Amino acid sequence: MFRENSRSPQETTTATPSRSDGEEVEEHSTVPRNPSPTPKTNSEVLGSMDTLVSLAKVQRDQAETFRMWAAQFQTFKNNVMKFMDQTSDVLQKNEKKITTLQRVVRKIASDMDE
Repeated sequence: MFRENSRSPQETTTATPSRSDGEEVEEHSTVPRNPSPTPKTNSEVLGSMDTLVSLAKVQRDQAETFRMWAAQFQTFKNNVMKFMDQTSDVLQKNEKKITTLQRVVRKIASDMDE
């Protein structure tokens, strides 16, 4: 996620100077991080638009991450519920076996007493 965010400002900076072909070489050689201040007429607006675009990309990435986490959590929850159901089924079967064995032992004990 961080690599994409670090790439997105570079993509916007390469897109901005490509409009003015003569200034592209100078901007990349002198100031690679801040090409938007060079066009003096729209520098504040372009800077704010770049910020908004990068924030929108971050929000989309976060939303996708949360959707992925929610799907994984739902899968995990379903697996836990299945495991609990299986465990309770096994416990119920074992409890039935125990009660049956207790009845058999009582019957044998009563038969031995007679």
